[in-house]
Amino acid sequence: MPKKRPRLEAPVSEIYANAVDSLRIGMEFFLREPNYSSRKHAILTLFHSVELFLKELLFRTHPLFIYKNIDTKVTDDSVTVGIRDILARLDNIGLGLPKEQRSTIEKIQLRRNRIEHHRYDHKEEDETIIAESLKFILFFVDEILKRKLDLDIDASLLRDIQRIVFEHNELYWIAMHRLDSWLKEEWPSWDETKEDTPDPFGGAVDCPICRQTFLVIGYHKKPFCFHCNASVEAEECNSCGATYLSSEGCAWCGKTIDPTDSSQSATAKPFVTGKVQPPSGH
Repeated sequence: MPKKRPRLEAPVSEIYANAVDSLRIGMEFFLREPNYSSRKHAILTLFHSVELFLKELLFRTHPLFIYKNIDTKVTDDSVTVGIRDILARLDNIGLGLPKEQRSTIEKIQLRRNRIEHHRYDHKEEDETIIAESLKFILFFVDEILKRKLDLDIDASLLRDIQRIVFEHNELYWIAMHRLDSWLKEEWPSWDETKEDTPDPFGGAVDCPICRQTFLVIGYHKKPFCFHCNASVEAEECNSCGATYLSSEGCAWCGKTIDPTDSSQSATAKPFVTGKVQPPSGH
């Protein structure tokens, strides 16, 4: 019986090769000593990698889909779609991303835009944003593009990526355990097999420091993040609903907090759906 020939991987496009190169360069920056320059360039190149991997999916669907205006003659100088148009076009052709993955992309896009158009503020949250972006890349390349990264990058670099994602996931589950423990303490009758959260609990929101959805507003003396495991001087924007550090204003819509307006205070606006007495503090 003749032996089966090994399955050959299809040749990759120049877009995919470009995305992999940016992933490699971004990781080289990230693995350096953590400082202003290494983190800034890691964010810029990893965002570029994410954008190109998404563009690769459009290209595979139809080569013209990567261009902003497909109703005019396409040349080498034709403008291609940016991240917002990519996400919208994927939605329109039935290949839209789940909410969690879109959130990951939006977070690194926000940091990239800040760097590109203003300045880089080196923040602790950048480690988390980078880890989430790497997690997205691992999923997207393997599950959506059906390509194995070990064919394209060095094995040791792939192990570094997997280690960073694993360590991030460990922190996530620790934070989830902290939040669940607090919910059970506050609502002893809550049955987690029947409800994701207690009915009176309004839900957690994104923390402006770690960018994880573990910030609880209105139940403690100050907003408390179960991922950071600390109180956070945070506000919830009345204009767009995003959360932000009180000292910085809203990065999404540009709104700043008015210290004379008590209605804008996160501690004055409990994030609840029923009348619940806040705990004595955390």
